[in-house]
Amino acid sequence: MRYMSSQLESPIRIVALSTSLSNAKDCAQWLGCTAHATFNFHPNVRPVPLELHIQGFNLSHTASRLAAMAKPAYSAVVRHGGVLHPKPAIVFVPNRKQARLTAIDMLTFAAADNKSNRFLHLPSDDPDLLKAIERLQDKTLKETVASGVAYLHEGTSDGDKRLVEQLFSSGAIQLCVVSRPLCYSIRISAYVVIITDTQSYNGKLHAYEDFPITDVLQMVGKANRPNQDEDAKCVLMCQSSKKDFFKKFLYEPLPVESHLDHCLHDHFNAEVVTKTIENKQDAIDYLTWTFLYRRMTQNPNYYNLQGVTHRHLSDSLSELVENTLKDLEQSKCIAIIDDMDTQPLNLGMIAAYYYISYTTIELFSMSLSAKTKIRGLIEIISSASEFEVVPIRHKEDSVLKQLADRVPNKALSQKYTDPHVKVNLLLQAHLSRIQLPAELQQDTESVLGKAVRLVQACVDVLSSNGWLSPALAAMELSQMLTQAMWSKDSYLKQLPHFTNDIIKRCVEKV
Repeated sequence: MRYMSSQLESPIRIVALSTSLSNAKDCAQWLGCTAHATFNFHPNVRPVPLELHIQGFNLSHTASRLAAMAKPAYSAVVRHGGVLHPKPAIVFVPNRKQARLTAIDMLTFAAADNKSNRFLHLPSDDPDLLKAIERLQDKTLKETVASGVAYLHEGTSDGDKRLVEQLFSSGAIQLCVVSRPLCYSIRISAYVVIITDTQSYNGKLHAYEDFPITDVLQMVGKANRPNQDEDAKCVLMCQSSKKDFFKKFLYEPLPVESHLDHCLHDHFNAEVVTKTIENKQDAIDYLTWTFLYRRMTQNPNYYNLQGVTHRHLSDSLSELVENTLKDLEQSKCIAIIDDMDTQPLNLGMIAAYYYISYTTIELFSMSLSAKTKIRGLIEIISSASEFEVVPIRHKEDSVLKQLADRVPNKALSQKYTDPHVKVNLLLQAHLSRIQLPAELQQDTESVLGKAVRLVQACVDVLSSNGWLSPALAAMELSQMLTQAMWSKDSYLKQLPHFTNDIIKRCVEKV
């Protein structure tokens, strides 16, 4: 933006917000911000002072560690949440299954103390409470909310989520158990926050991995109710070996590094298409405006630089530009003329227009042919690099295996921990209108958001080659995804509220 602003001689104003940074000065200078307009506060500076406790558990087995944390979490809620004047508490857990289990555990411990309604702050026969419980869809949630404990996870419906947030914010219920993926989307805060464990399962890698530190900071930040509390409490429960790590990073400002070098190809391609970069020198000039360039001089080891002299930087940038543009040339996104000037090609323009990766457009160019049909299109689109980040959850491969038996087309690969196989199955399940579990339904929504763009890019690639039949098939697939039906299905399926039963009766009447 600043590069364009300097070229067009048109001033711009940038407002940037962040958590506390150890290199805030760097960020400010990169954004063109003057010293008197830069404000960087220590992590301890909060609207409400926070008392943070870190508890270590000497158990390497994740399930055993989570089980061991249940009772201490309950004790922490009771101790910090107060007995005479109870205050709201949020317990964060790693996943959906644990949210339900922890909510039930809390009620079990309360019942063991002979205070089964300890977390409920309304009479159990209150008409407003009974009305709210009646509107909840989740049966188990109805039972736990009736005793003052709620839980939210990725599978909770929007209606249930709103009701729980209202009951919690109004003080009717004291305790809410929340799964980690919702830490950014919940609209509630509390006096006490308990974080039980800091690892989640990655089905793609078949391993447990640590939460990003930003997620932990977000959860800790939920212990914050200005104008309502004078202080706040947070208890972080983790493996003993991680205690020092969290002590350092929760009390110290975080540094920010650039990862532009990991995804430079698509940026360069877009800039070549828009004519911001017309030759290799332009590409180097463009890089000198980036945060990457600034951090290379400050932290050379992180970027594999041997030194910070002008020669080292110049060589490194030249190599980065050469390699990136060479990759784009090989994928037929751009052409390099006289080893200097850059020129956009059709594939590059399509990739930039539909905001898709250069590797995906290369895949389309190589895989699509004059004989491609709907089944092939679904397979090719599912293989796009955009879907590499689709999550594979714990034991989800068995669910996907069952789904594979219900969809019409078998995927070429039977590896059910592969995100691309999962995408293929989700697209087919969407077209077949198969009822899926809540998490898979959410995954389908995010997949469809990208799939429609990818199909449109396929249409452009196919029509550029003059292949009419597959181009029409791709247009048909676009409509199929929009209407959630196969092309061979009855057209009546496009009408709202038309179930298979109603369609069957209509056909019989014809």
